[in-house]
Amino acid sequence: MSFKTLLVHVEANTSPDVRLSLAVNLANQLHAKLIGVGAEFFRSPYYGGDGIDYFAGDLIAAEMESIESDLKSAEAKFRAAAAAVREGHEWRGSVRFPVAAVAAEARAADLVITSRSGAKGASDYNIALPAALILQAGRPVLVTPPDTAQLTVKRAVVAWKDTREARRAVSDALPFLQGAEKVHLVELCDGAEAIPAATDRLTHLADYLLRHGVSATIGADIEGRDANAPHQLLDVAERHNADLIVAGAYGHSRLREWVFGGFTRALLDQTKRAILFGH
Repeated sequence: MSFKTLLVHVEANTSPDVRLSLAVNLANQLHAKLIGVGAEFFRSPYYGGDGIDYFAGDLIAAEMESIESDLKSAEAKFRAAAAAVREGHEWRGSVRFPVAAVAAEARAADLVITSRSGAKGASDYNIALPAALILQAGRPVLVTPPDTAQLTVKRAVVAWKDTREARRAVSDALPFLQGAEKVHLVELCDGAEAIPAATDRLTHLADYLLRHGVSATIGADIEGRDANAPHQLLDVAERHNADLIVAGAYGHSRLREWVFGGFTRALLDQTKRAILFGH
């Protein structure tokens, strides 16, 4: 397996686009094509009076004009940066909720690259929230630190839990793991009695990875009483000086509300390390 096509959401703001710079650098590292996606949706002004409801057509037209201008700016920014991608690039822009647009365009990508947005007044009308992308994209999502313009994965930590999401994440991360110099597999246990079974699982996982050319160390840690699991995992990543954490994302959608457990939410909230989520 390899990443042949990467996808990045490009926002229209004029601030330096660190996420785009990282995507360009990563595309060249992986010898991959880069797809840029720009999307915004209009907030329809709705009025009611005298029993008659109507849309404010002039306001909608003005907002559509603003959105089209934003998409042109985003495209220009993307094309200027992506000209450096050796395997080529494509632009896809649409008037649509960004999460829906990026998730749909992910049909043609192996990996989606995103990060926390620094845009003022950002909302789901003009940005693609990482949590929502993880649930909708159907592809691995790489959430990068908002101030990191380049990512080279030399050391990786895999957060193991014997679940579908974690199995998906490890499989999705193989191109990164195969290129890393050091890979550490860790499972956090409730107590000492759980360590033997966890060690067996990690040994099986290490054997699987070895057949894919990845040599990994293992460690089953007991969850500390004074530290919750995500913070303990981040401590493990710190000790191993990890460039990348690989983890399953545990959550579900309820109407338009994105709900994650504390473990995934804590990883999304940290901004020091890149996280590859499988769901």
